[in-house]
Amino acid sequence: ALGVSPPKPGSLWLIYEYVGLSTMNVYAQPALKRWFNLPPQRNFWGQPTSPPALPSWRERARYVKAIMRGCLEDIASIHGDGITHRSIGRNSIIISSIGQDKQEASSPLATVAQRLRVKFADWGFSGRIIDASHDEELRTRARTFKLDIIEGASTLECKSFCMAEDLHALGFVFIGLLLSSLAEIPRQEYAMPPTDEDSLQRLMTDIFDKDIAEFREYCEAEVIWESIVSLLDENDGAGWKLLEQMIFARENVYKNLKAGQILTAEGLLSSPFFSK
Repeated sequence: ALGVSPPKPGSLWLIYEYVGLSTMNVYAQPALKRWFNLPPQRNFWGQPTSPPALPSWRERARYVKAIMRGCLEDIASIHGDGITHRSIGRNSIIISSIGQDKQEASSPLATVAQRLRVKFADWGFSGRIIDASHDEELRTRARTFKLDIIEGASTLECKSFCMAEDLHALGFVFIGLLLSSLAEIPRQEYAMPPTDEDSLQRLMTDIFDKDIAEFREYCEAEVIWESIVSLLDENDGAGWKLLEQMIFARENVYKNLKAGQILTAEGLLSSPFFSK
């Protein structure tokens, strides 16, 4: 019917796991808005019924932390395999489930971390860390952070910067996820401050001059973000420290290497922010 010839005998098949189409961009909205947009439900007699109430804020916060942890685990795995993603954003992260209904995990009612699966997509710009030094644009960016990466050389300096670029991008995705999905808006049509990655980067760089303490004060001034600020304040500000390490990962490569250190996704998983 499609005019496609049948496969030849002995052909190789490439089969991908279906994980659904719900990206983090779908999830990164206030839960109240997503709750109002749930598909209508009907009872046994076909009469419309109200959807279940939203889970408590604390339950949803634990679920968001599980999403963040899942992202770091995936990035730690690909970095361990010598690969960097190089185009991380909300649309490149898929929120999926172990169940048959893959959209289950992105529902505002979802709170069971054990059913959650996080997958990265959009690998078109990814590459091997060992080959990264051949990228002229990467070497130019590195020089703005006091790093002199030599073309063709596979060095710890190059590896650290490649991983730092992924962590930097993921850090702003995390901030946007927190400020959007956990915002306590009073009504569905409430107009929130922008929480996309570009706006957050402009705020952090141009307005707050890369001062995480000033950014915290900005968030604290918004009533809808008070609980999020308190969450990040827990365990002696563990959440803020995690985000700061990530979004300024590139800035700290030079200093860390001088101290004989390297920031990794695997290391960030030990943050007290993820403790139960």
